[in-house]
Amino acid sequence: MKLHIFLYFFRLHKSPGGAERMLCTLANALVARGMLVHIVSLDASDDDTCFYPLSSHIRWHRLGTGKTFLQKIQRIIRLASLLKREKASAFIGFVMSGDKTIYAAAKLAQVPIIAAERNGPSIYWLRYSAFQRAMSFLLLHLTRHITVQLSGYASRYPKSLHERIIAIPNPVLQAEALAQPGRSGPDGKYTLLAVSRLDGIQKRLDILIKAFARVSSAHPDWRLRIVGDGPEKKKLDLLIRELGVTESVTLEPAVSDIFSVYQESHLFVLPSLWEGFPNALAEAMAHGLPAVGFSDAEGVSHLISHGAGWLAPGSDDIGSLADTLSHAMSDHIGRAENGAIAAKRMSDFNSSNIIDQWVMMLDKLSQDQRK
Repeated sequence: MKLHIFLYFFRLHKSPGGAERMLCTLANALVARGMLVHIVSLDASDDDTCFYPLSSHIRWHRLGTGKTFLQKIQRIIRLASLLKREKASAFIGFVMSGDKTIYAAAKLAQVPIIAAERNGPSIYWLRYSAFQRAMSFLLLHLTRHITVQLSGYASRYPKSLHERIIAIPNPVLQAEALAQPGRSGPDGKYTLLAVSRLDGIQKRLDILIKAFARVSSAHPDWRLRIVGDGPEKKKLDLLIRELGVTESVTLEPAVSDIFSVYQESHLFVLPSLWEGFPNALAEAMAHGLPAVGFSDAEGVSHLISHGAGWLAPGSDDIGSLADTLSHAMSDHIGRAENGAIAAKRMSDFNSSNIIDQWVMMLDKLSQDQRK
């Protein structure tokens, strides 16, 4: 009997984020393993362009973003009816705290919920009020399982949730060709790369630009290349002009072929305040790029530690980041050595092995339901 798996994220239409990529990767992989897969989002019915490729065997249900009480009730009924009609085996929700109607619909349809957490647990203290944090943890008690991206995250949740938590990191595609971080490009220049959503709260590219501006004159053979889209683009453009670094800092839109960008670069940087399992960082490391991030940034520090790059002390100090970048940019041999370590570390997150963990969890869940 084939499993009918539903995956949820609130937005997929033309959205290039890490959670969106992981959802699409998982959906395609589960189809390849013989499962029937549906995707649910709150996109409008005519918003049908997914940034990442989806198998033609996947059905994408777009429920719309109505915010009135009546519209939310209608969404609950519509989704619950869909789950019952399709005999859903499991409902995997990416970032479930965004819309509580999703919990309500899955419970009404009596479908087991798996909450796929996409951030480290520090987000509950950094971004949530005490009431919001309590409500989020309370709702997680409605799930059958909670997947976190690193095993160390489990202890940060209430003890009453620990038995539900399963650590499954993101799969990382292994590189076909590695970067050469110790060698300059054909033009004799080096590239410091950041691939990120342009978001001022979590990703904080403004801190990066200010840090790079402090050291750019000491490193005239380096340029900062930022690839991504987001609401902060205009502010970042203005900041680049104000700091007088338009010749050495570029902002570029997100691209589907990001792997070639990694291969052309020499050092990766992610100035996030927190992460879960940062996909862009992991992919860059898989391509042999050493990385720089803050030591207090959950998720970032875990991947970069143990010789895969350099950690700037603290979480938001521009001077600390500038000094760490300058050191890494000066150390050509160190970048080559750390890049080799980074690529080796990412081999632990082979896609096939990670998908096996999802399949095992779903198979066991199905077996438990039949008992």
